[in-house]
Amino acid sequence: MSFEKKPFENAGLKIEGDRVLTYSKLSCPLDCTYCFVDDMNFNQERGVAYLSQEQYDLLNRLPKEVKTIMLGCDTEFFQQKEEAIQILENLAEQGRDLSVVTKLPLSKEYIQRMRDVSDEVSKNGNVFTFSVSLPCINSSLVWEPKVPSPEKRINTLKEVYESDIKTLLALRPLLPTVSDEELEDIIFQTKDYQYGYYSGPLYLKSLDHPSIQNVPDLMIEEVQPHWMPEGNIFFKVERKGQMETLAEIVESHGQRLYTGAADAINHLRRP
Repeated sequence: MSFEKKPFENAGLKIEGDRVLTYSKLSCPLDCTYCFVDDMNFNQERGVAYLSQEQYDLLNRLPKEVKTIMLGCDTEFFQQKEEAIQILENLAEQGRDLSVVTKLPLSKEYIQRMRDVSDEVSKNGNVFTFSVSLPCINSSLVWEPKVPSPEKRINTLKEVYESDIKTLLALRPLLPTVSDEELEDIIFQTKDYQYGYYSGPLYLKSLDHPSIQNVPDLMIEEVQPHWMPEGNIFFKVERKGQMETLAEIVESHGQRLYTGAADAINHLRRP
């Protein structure tokens, strides 16, 4: 792309390929023990706007090559529900795909407002995708002690799906402590309410994390995640063969595993 990316990244907009990922610095209240955000090289804050006026202005100046706006990359997007839906309504006419991900349950009335957003996005031949994050079920109290229960998240996934919105299930991060049986359970309970699954590794700033001690067959690599702003070095932690096992489980239920939300959107955008 022949344009200067630096002003976008300085404002918390990471352009990667044909998508832009928004970073807000808005603190997430959920405190998942696998979360990488507090270890990134900027300080999270409370009471800040999810999208600043500068970010809005820059999003309106995105080159046409950037087709997808991915919201909620460093926080829980729906923690401030009215602000979140207003952002979606404001961006719906941009002629770009919109993508959100959440761990929170939503009311039927709120889902209807999202359906209106989805309809508006579709008018331009674009796709609105709604992902529910569910990396574990049995161990959710260990990894996600403040997050609404898996049952509530699955119910929200179902209700959004039944509202004719393109839903995805994010098994992200793929936790190395999650058994193959637990992965099977996640897929079995959600297979009828989504248009695909996606996953990705666990990223940790320190390998002293108590939950991964004594886990066999770990593969660890120090990396700069390509989707994070520059200057963020993390340990990528994976369990050998686990992603392949997940792919086999998903395929055995006649479903599709994507490499990420952007991959899913590219597929769903096709006529």
